[in-house]
Amino acid sequence: MRRLIASLMASCCALALLGADQAPAWRHPLRHLKAWWVNQQGQQAFRAGDYRKALQSFQAARKIAGDDGFVRFNEGTALLQLRRYRDAEAALQDAVRRISPKQRQVQAAAYYNLGNVYFAQQRWEQAAQAYIAALKRTPDDLAAKINLELVLRHRQQNRRSQSQRSSAPPPPPPLPPPSMERDPLKRQLQRGLTAPWHGERDW
Repeated sequence: MRRLIASLMASCCALALLGADQAPAWRHPLRHLKAWWVNQQGQQAFRAGDYRKALQSFQAARKIAGDDGFVRFNEGTALLQLRRYRDAEAALQDAVRRISPKQRQVQAAAYYNLGNVYFAQQRWEQAAQAYIAALKRTPDDLAAKINLELVLRHRQQNRRSQSQRSSAPPPPPPLPPPSMERDPLKRQLQRGLTAPWHGERDW
């Protein structure tokens, strides 16, 4: 089962990156041409696997174009690849807010990558919500369906383990500290042991 899940994650958690086929207003040749060019450089670096360089380009494009939803999406996607999950979450959430609802596929991609951020952190509830939001916008997204199924399985297993822990008898209380101990260092060592300390006493 672990091998199956690992293979599914490897094949179905591919990250989308916004390219030249989606053109927001700032990419018009007469507006922020430099931002468009810098963003293109970031895409090339991303496809080459140089995610740090890609992130630098996307951040540079954001400084030129402002907090545009498309740029924030690319930035969050690069951060996700670098496993900077907190920053990726903030960027992708910002992208979701800024991308027009009319851009359903782009919003779905942002929610999908946001779900991957939560998945990587085992935040199953939030991951499920993100994948569901992606599927509401693109119902035929097979990768989102598979990832949602994986999340639901993990969430069910997590609930079962929590239920088993709650029904188990409580652990025995810890042993009280020795009443005759005088040396602070020895007291500290003895508390760290699970069995009575049988060392030589110096008194």
